[in-house]
Amino acid sequence: MKLDAVFADLVYDELSFWSSRFGAMIFDNLELRRGVRGLDVACGAGFPLFELAFVHGPSSHFTGLDLWREALNRARRKIEVYGLANVDLVEADASSMPFANESFDLITSNLGINNFDDPSAVIAECHRVARPGARIVVTTNLTGHMAEFYQLFRETAPQLTAAINAQEAHRGARAGVQQLLERNGFEIARVVEDEFFLRFADGTAMFQHHLVQFFLYGWRSVTDDSAIYAALEETLNAARPLEMRVPMLYAEAVRV
Repeated sequence: MKLDAVFADLVYDELSFWSSRFGAMIFDNLELRRGVRGLDVACGAGFPLFELAFVHGPSSHFTGLDLWREALNRARRKIEVYGLANVDLVEADASSMPFANESFDLITSNLGINNFDDPSAVIAECHRVARPGARIVVTTNLTGHMAEFYQLFRETAPQLTAAINAQEAHRGARAGVQQLLERNGFEIARVVEDEFFLRFADGTAMFQHHLVQFFLYGWRSVTDDSAIYAALEETLNAARPLEMRVPMLYAEAVRV
């Protein structure tokens, strides 16, 4: 099944065990203010967009932006159910936003940075549409994500070590996130790091999990050799129970 088909079927809901862990970092660390004009970039099906609108209350207004039409359609249905009057949705590319300069007081993006084709262009657009003194908040997983799996991947297919290393490193590090924001006109105000563990009964459970099926699209860019994945699954089954570490980052910056 193609990735687009998975998304079209909305199997991968944004309000998942995965994204909620990162979204919780936003609500644990963000100062809530009245009268905020907010923008959630790559809002998907509405998390954390709707919760941001709820906790800031009717004195504030939030806009969700995404290219994923099916997810936005689902988000619209949720708005009807919730009766939210302080949210609107825009289908557009985050690297070319249809907003006037200096439109927003707060910009958020939960797990967006690793998925943008051109993260620098997106953050530059965030700077353009942010008011002076506006805050931007991003969360992301870092290099070291599921390091236990990547090490086993290298041991199972040593001939692919360079490609595996490149795929693992694409998530970036804390310094890279900070530099991305600073290069595009933001001043770092706060950075928080944390971690959690994805736990599975065995390798078969891990590979069949819907979240790991999503990760598999990246791993298969390294190799689509079914024998390698079968060997990985067999080794993971012998090592049960499994724990895969996921490092998390919350970065908050101010437009200067």
